[in-house]
Amino acid sequence: MKLALLSALVASAAAFAPAPQAAKNSALNVEVKSQVGVQAPIGYFDPLGFIQNGPYGSPEENFRHYRGVEVKHGRIAMAATVGMLVQQTTRFEGLLAPSTDLKFSDVPNGLGALNAVPLAGWCQMIVVIGLHEVLIKQREGRAPGDFGTGYFGFTMDDQSNKQLSSLSAEVSNGRLAMLGILGMFASEIVHNGAVLSETKMFG
Repeated sequence: MKLALLSALVASAAAFAPAPQAAKNSALNVEVKSQVGVQAPIGYFDPLGFIQNGPYGSPEENFRHYRGVEVKHGRIAMAATVGMLVQQTTRFEGLLAPSTDLKFSDVPNGLGALNAVPLAGWCQMIVVIGLHEVLIKQREGRAPGDFGTGYFGFTMDDQSNKQLSSLSAEVSNGRLAMLGILGMFASEIVHNGAVLSETKMFG
């Protein structure tokens, strides 16, 4: 009798225990699926469950971390993509490294620049990037990627349709730029160092 009663209690506990977690997961999924960046036709895409199972704390903390990383990498990729296109036709005047008489025009576009820029130049870039990481911080309580610097002089903190539309466009363009810059690098490797060789078909 006692064994049967104990079994019934265990079964009852097992039946009701998962309910709060399920409700929490359901609420989280609804919140995440309504965030900026969830766009047709793919919609919410997290097949490996990084949001639920990530190493940065709660699902909300995981989402904020990954979204912040996505926005940052997207911005870098957009700058890199534009830089590749500009350098294909335009170069700065003057010397990049006066000590070696290296001109900006002597540095090739694309991956070839990795070997052309002297070590001192790379050290300067690393220092500038490090200072940016240390001095410019994510604002607490703000959307991932908000460093308090505004958007080209415009401050948008009102969660208006204009702001959400602009943030959505930034995420989309950043994703496209990440694919674009990787495609440019891959094309350069496939074509034995020829940068943007596909553009030659346009004259």
